[in-house]
Amino acid sequence: MIKEKEKHSKYDIKKTKTQVLLEYLRTVAISFGFALIVTLYLTYHARVEMIKNLHVNTKEKSKMEEQLAKQLVTQSDLMKDLQDKNYSVCMQVGYLYETIHDYVNSQIAYELAIRKAKTNNFTPYYNLARVLIAQEKFKEADALLDSVRDVSNKHLIKFKTRSYIDMGDKYYSIGKFLKAAKSYEKARFYYNKFSKKDSVVEKSIVTRIVNAYTETADIMVKSGYNSDAVRFLKKAEKYEPDNNKIKYKLAIVYSDLDPIKAVKYFEPLLEKIPQDIDYGTYGKALFKAANIADLEGRPAEAKYYRYKIHSVDLFVERKVIYKNDVDVTLKSFVVKKLWFKYKLKPTYVFTNTSNMDITRLSADFVLRNRDKVVETVSRNILGKSNQLFGNGVETPEITVTFGKNIFTKKELEYYEIDVYLYKDKKYKTLVNTIKVPKKSIYPPKPGVLERSLTGF
Repeated sequence: MIKEKEKHSKYDIKKTKTQVLLEYLRTVAISFGFALIVTLYLTYHARVEMIKNLHVNTKEKSKMEEQLAKQLVTQSDLMKDLQDKNYSVCMQVGYLYETIHDYVNSQIAYELAIRKAKTNNFTPYYNLARVLIAQEKFKEADALLDSVRDVSNKHLIKFKTRSYIDMGDKYYSIGKFLKAAKSYEKARFYYNKFSKKDSVVEKSIVTRIVNAYTETADIMVKSGYNSDAVRFLKKAEKYEPDNNKIKYKLAIVYSDLDPIKAVKYFEPLLEKIPQDIDYGTYGKALFKAANIADLEGRPAEAKYYRYKIHSVDLFVERKVIYKNDVDVTLKSFVVKKLWFKYKLKPTYVFTNTSNMDITRLSADFVLRNRDKVVETVSRNILGKSNQLFGNGVETPEITVTFGKNIFTKKELEYYEIDVYLYKDKKYKTLVNTIKVPKKSIYPPKPGVLERSLTGF
């Protein structure tokens, strides 16, 4: 009788310690890999939610607060017997009416709060000043600020600083720039009494003063009061002596009033911001300065000015590219989704719209998230051997691929791409800025690209 072969299961096989260890490690590795995938997935979604929460619309929040305040105001007569209520109630009522922009009742409530407030409590004063300013009751706001005098009290100093900034902002918003500048200067006067300074706050106040004076100067120029324009620009220059925009405005105004002073302002700007200078005006100032030097018996100086005209022309031709010299066209914009990431890939064409041929042209494509530069890609557009002829000649398509990975479409709303062109790296000109679209833009039919770009 033939013996039946014994059946052995795989469990009957005796495994070595090495095999057991390897199987154990494999099981651990599989478990770890699975856990890692799940963790990454959950982390991704958590990140998406976090970004959504960070970008909650502040306007919606303020609307919700306004709606709630309206309900509270309409449900009961908050002004009834308010004079008999305590300080806290008056402040809350004032805030509710201020939230719904009922500044008349808000003013009454804050005035009552001031009567009930403790000494050196300047919060109701600040709130009342804010409401008066919102109603453009500037004289009353000034009288309120003048009524409290104790420059040694740091809370009062802070209150007056903030109030004068608010007043300046209101004046600025309604186009009264000179009064805005005076209010900002008062804010700076009180701010300077702080022993500890905040560079951000200080810069903010100075920037406000400068903007207000330059806006005032612009109005003076339009009205034909160039001497007054110079006076206000000089005030702005004292606050920001290195501000090239102020110096350029002074150069332009002086080109009529005093050509020699205009040249003195123009000359250093030739090295700093040549792409922003109107060389027609600069050339006329040089020509007038040369004639004046001749009339006043300074032939060497006149010769210098005339030589400068020629050297400036050569400098512009070799070094400077103007924004109006080149037209930038976005031919396509591909936003590729790879796994959980988005790749950005725009394609541009550059057209020479000037009368001159352009050679040796380069470009920087700068990807920004708001004011933060994320990545810069540099490309050579034209070399020594080729040139872009004037009057409408186009370059071949230039495709740029950014290495930055964008994780959510929500993020794309805040990304922009700046295009800088230059002949010399020192003198770059911003010629184009676009928002990064949420959807891919492929070569469109006529008119489609424009709709796509404006519908972000």
